[in-house]
Amino acid sequence: MKQYTYIMVKPDGVEAGLVREIAKRIKDAGLEIVQFDVQKLTGEVLDEHYAHVKDRDFYPEMKAFMLSNFVVPMIVYGENAVAKMRELMGPTNSNEAAPGTIRGDYGDKEVINKNVIHGADSPENAIIEIERFFKIKLEQPK
Repeated sequence: MKQYTYIMVKPDGVEAGLVREIAKRIKDAGLEIVQFDVQKLTGEVLDEHYAHVKDRDFYPEMKAFMLSNFVVPMIVYGENAVAKMRELMGPTNSNEAAPGTIRGDYGDKEVINKNVIHGADSPENAIIEIERFFKIKLEQPK
């Protein structure tokens, strides 16, 4: 089933000049980037996005990292886009990510939050995140 997903190249990926390489990997996986932007996030949007971990000890450091530079959010579309992107990215912890995945190839092996890329974990959350970062209403195809 074709679907939308939300992807964000994090500050470390932007700083390392990986946006084009990540976009190429997305295209090579048979997916389409239908919209992208360059944004400087706010504390408020991060608190909303990371509400599920906002009370954890690591959150202030993660928030500071996400505020440290620009990010590149993307709307990606294609067959099983959420699952395909999760596979392409690799596990959140770059130490567990296989070579050939984005996080396995480019993620910081010492700092778990510096894993180059974020991706929605479900079709439902993809729509929520697309709305949050792009301020547009979108529905998954039926």
